[in-house]
Amino acid sequence: MSDAARARDVARPGVRVLVLLLVLTSRPARAQDATPPQGSEPYDGAGTYVLEPIEVRGRRLDEVPDTSAFATVVPVDREAAEGGNVADLLSEIPGVQVRRYGGLGDFSTVSIRGSTPGQVRIFFDGVPLTRARSDVVNLSDLPLDQLDRIEVYRGVSPLSVSASALAGVVNLISRDPSDQPSFSLVAGGGSFGTRKLSATGSAKAADEGALSDLGAIVSTTYLGSQGNFPFEDDNGTLSNPNDDEVVDRQNNAFNSGEALAKLVYAVDDANELSLLNDFYANSQGVPGIGAFQSTDAHLFEIRNLSYLRWDTAPETSFPLGVQSTAYFVYGQQDFSDPLGEIGLGRQDTHNQTYAMGVGSEARAKLGAHDLEARIDLGGEIFAPENLLAPDLDEPDQSRLTVGIGVGDTFGVLDELLLIQPQIRYEHASDSFGGLVGPGGIVEDTSSGADANLFTPRLGLTLRVRDDLALKGNGGRYARLPTFGELFGNQGSVIGNPNLQPETGVNADLGLVYTPSTDGWGPIDRLRVETALFLSEVDDLIVFVQNSQRTAVPRNVASTRTWGVELGVTTLLWSQIGVALAYTHQDARDLSGIPGRDGNQIPGQPADDLYFRADWLNGIAQPYYELAFLADNYLDQANFLRVPARAVQTVGLTVPLPRWALEANVEVRNFTDNQVEDVAGYPLPGISVFGSLRWRWQPTSAAGAA
Repeated sequence: MSDAARARDVARPGVRVLVLLLVLTSRPARAQDATPPQGSEPYDGAGTYVLEPIEVRGRRLDEVPDTSAFATVVPVDREAAEGGNVADLLSEIPGVQVRRYGGLGDFSTVSIRGSTPGQVRIFFDGVPLTRARSDVVNLSDLPLDQLDRIEVYRGVSPLSVSASALAGVVNLISRDPSDQPSFSLVAGGGSFGTRKLSATGSAKAADEGALSDLGAIVSTTYLGSQGNFPFEDDNGTLSNPNDDEVVDRQNNAFNSGEALAKLVYAVDDANELSLLNDFYANSQGVPGIGAFQSTDAHLFEIRNLSYLRWDTAPETSFPLGVQSTAYFVYGQQDFSDPLGEIGLGRQDTHNQTYAMGVGSEARAKLGAHDLEARIDLGGEIFAPENLLAPDLDEPDQSRLTVGIGVGDTFGVLDELLLIQPQIRYEHASDSFGGLVGPGGIVEDTSSGADANLFTPRLGLTLRVRDDLALKGNGGRYARLPTFGELFGNQGSVIGNPNLQPETGVNADLGLVYTPSTDGWGPIDRLRVETALFLSEVDDLIVFVQNSQRTAVPRNVASTRTWGVELGVTTLLWSQIGVALAYTHQDARDLSGIPGRDGNQIPGQPADDLYFRADWLNGIAQPYYELAFLADNYLDQANFLRVPARAVQTVGLTVPLPRWALEANVEVRNFTDNQVEDVAGYPLPGISVFGSLRWRWQPTSAAGAA
């Protein structure tokens, strides 16, 4: 049986569940279904439509303050205990695809609705992590245990973050201090020398004295792995299976550490001050492609993020809420390839990035209007250093950005229809001392470039009935060229300072259904979200080969992606939590370039299905996960095809209340499917991870909880 046929057979149970849930959700509602549950108020009558979240162990689809946005809120508590990472969480969301370049700790990126990774912006508590040097953020560098939740906006950029994005936004939300003292410890390990240790403590000051309203949380995590998983090496000859052999991944070990400290001080009932510092460090080998593994290439990274934030809540006499943030982010990346096994020749670089900014977001209620506005000022300096060049210091690259955005939400037709217009203006000014030419030689000076972006958006929410909302959005967005595209990097990329921003139009239309399930038999709770989406991008920046060893970025391509996404969470028989995310999309190259025009965009499968079921019996909690991807391509010419695949996971969580412990064991990819997302970068087969989590809090607090 072929790999594709085997994947289809394995995926059939998940497809059957999808069909069953669609049948259930299409059941006609009875008269009492339109009545909200006691104590709930789906529509507050003041311009805000609130959809009640579902509390199940699986993925949640909670609403966010941006009323019309199709957004998913993902809690991280469960994934942290199960040994997962940010990439695992994002891959479970409809409309989101993750591409991995290896196992745990290796480079991975995120795409939303057929986008490139650079068209997605990533934030930490609203502070931008996406950098001007390279707008692709490595998901493996992002914290997990230090987070409370992750917010993912598909196709829109809310004013709650400081910059717009062409395809969508991922916002990592840090944990807040708990009201009662608490401490937790997670220790785990598994296949390929994987080990993890995480500790978190949180407390608030005693109820007396000047610091009685001060809370603090400290969280640290160590994560490491040998990464020496076996894989089938084709020796670089795809058409000759006779020289294939099973080998271990080399030079793939890593050790990383993360530490977060956060202070929150309630000045009074309406004002709160927050101070946060998050430090991350990682040291890892860079193995290269599977057929030609490196032995000595190494990467060392540091990121330190700090911010000071002031929150003012609206009061009855003055209904204005303001959040102001000042931040500073330092990044360091040292890459060494003494044998020239990665890329073009020997490399030894020491690059530093300094980013800083201030921003304020204001929200006010004025009659029937919910107004919001924000202003941001930010700057970034990239200071490269080539340790192999005669002149070690290359010219610094810098970007200054200014952003202003305004929005409104108001109701018409007796507030059955909420209208949400929004517009954001962003100005960017780039500066560089010269262009990097062939061989890494800095050539003539360049004053950089200026760009002005206007990103309007209109959102609509129609309350069809108390448990059913029709939502839609349309907007125009853009992506600025990176420093590497504008000015080049060490000779492999020749800069093009005349590049124009990528621009695109996003539109979606869909339903959110949260019925009362009284009398629905085994269904205790249910939430369904489905949407049609369309994305068109113009002036796509692609790298055009201009010599055997160099390429020049140019605005030459266009893409179009349309699709449908479905998210379902439900609770059956008060014990079985079910979560499902399904995406069908058609992502096409419209560049007009022969050999590419009309082809499927690489790494964007037509079908993507995630399914999870948990049995919440109070004694032991077994769970099952299925991640199915249709076949897709690794190259723009659509020659290198990745067969359809299904990766299955089983796990068991056992609470041990007598010792305040929780044990978890998980077997990932238990069918040992050998797959890869990117040509030459194999992913692990079957692997096992186990962990113990110990939690402590005062007896009085535990009883109250």
